[in-house]
Amino acid sequence: MTITFEPVQLPFKVGDTIFVNEKHDQRLDNKVGESVPFFEGEIERIFFDGRLEEMSVVIEPVDVFEMKVSTAVYVVKPTGQYSDLMRLPVKITIPVKEPKLFASEEELRNYLHDRDQIQQNIMPNHPE
Repeated sequence: MTITFEPVQLPFKVGDTIFVNEKHDQRLDNKVGESVPFFEGEIERIFFDGRLEEMSVVIEPVDVFEMKVSTAVYVVKPTGQYSDLMRLPVKITIPVKEPKLFASEEELRNYLHDRDQIQQNIMPNHPE
């Protein structure tokens, strides 16, 4: 049996500094602080299909089986002014439909602004 892999494009790689659009409030050394709506961090690791229900399983005889990655989990170490926060796993679904990772704070803020504008102007009665 031959196993092939469907090519997947990921938005960032290990070592990249990114901004994460995810609330975070877990501090190192049990420090107390306010929750932040997003944070800056460095990608330390990337895991693929890490849970049992997302694993590929072969259940019939085949000569070629194509494995598909549907989930990536980025382990992000907060940096800069957010360095007192604990590492956080950030799960993304592939292909990415709703971005959680951004190359800069400006890009993240622009995304949030545009999303808010759409919710206010196009979908004013949309429940959150």
